[in-house]
Amino acid sequence: MKDSLRKAHRLFKDHLPGHGATIEELRVGVEAMFALLPTPSDVITEKVDIDGMEGEWQISPESKEDRVLLYLHGGGFMYGSIDSYRIESSELGRAAKARVLSINYRLAPEHPFPAPIEDALKAYDWLLNQGYQPQNIIIGGGSAGGNLTAALLMNIRDTKTPMAAGGVMISPWIDLGQTGDTYTTKEGVDPVNTKEALVQLADNYLNGVSPNVPYASPIYGDLRGLPPIYVMVGESELMLRESLTFVTQAALAGVDIRFRSWPSMFHNWLSFYSSLEEAKEGIISAGNFMNELYEKHEKKGGYHVSESF
Repeated sequence: MKDSLRKAHRLFKDHLPGHGATIEELRVGVEAMFALLPTPSDVITEKVDIDGMEGEWQISPESKEDRVLLYLHGGGFMYGSIDSYRIESSELGRAAKARVLSINYRLAPEHPFPAPIEDALKAYDWLLNQGYQPQNIIIGGGSAGGNLTAALLMNIRDTKTPMAAGGVMISPWIDLGQTGDTYTTKEGVDPVNTKEALVQLADNYLNGVSPNVPYASPIYGDLRGLPPIYVMVGESELMLRESLTFVTQAALAGVDIRFRSWPSMFHNWLSFYSSLEEAKEGIISAGNFMNELYEKHEKKGGYHVSESF
């Protein structure tokens, strides 16, 4: 294992509270861990109130005024914030040449399912009300945020709201029943998650709702009519199988689905952009995909396809 990957693994081991930690200890530990990662100095941030929900604009020098990435952070629906995922969200925005709107959606167990989905939809509606065109909005996020990305796209379709240009799902946790075989085969390989911990997170979020409900576990959803989606996953993840399942089902539903897995990478590795070459590669890959979608609508003459994503 190379040194940069070993250091990332050590960061999780040293700073994430162990089994039996309280919710507050877990939230504090996560924020402290991510605070050790350097954030870009050239990104301008601006707090915004979204009908009572905290949001933040993140604007890099490369950002175009009319492009928006609505970013939904990870954290098992119980922790994480704008602050802890700022390096990932802002670098994704830079790669896409887009302004980023990141939000602090409500967290479980105080606010279980479907509160985070409601907040994500509120942010999307707010963007439309601010005058941003749906074809210039991409929705993205990692882990629980990858789940919310798919759930929000389905909700937009089901409510007949104007559809976003596409979605980026990074290490998505989209099977809250933990049914995939990689929950067994990757146990002990994944440095971030254990099945036991994920079962507890799912129980706190679902609050008695079945994990088979599509908005809770998008692998059970009807994916027809969704816009292009890029799914990215590390091959060391417990959640690998559900990404493969989702991609297959999306393809069968006629979705323009893209997929890439990264050997040896762990859950939501893009947050380690400052130290991992694979994270930089992942950011660029996602940026190429998003630029393709934005350019599709900016080039009126036809559909632009990038050389790679």
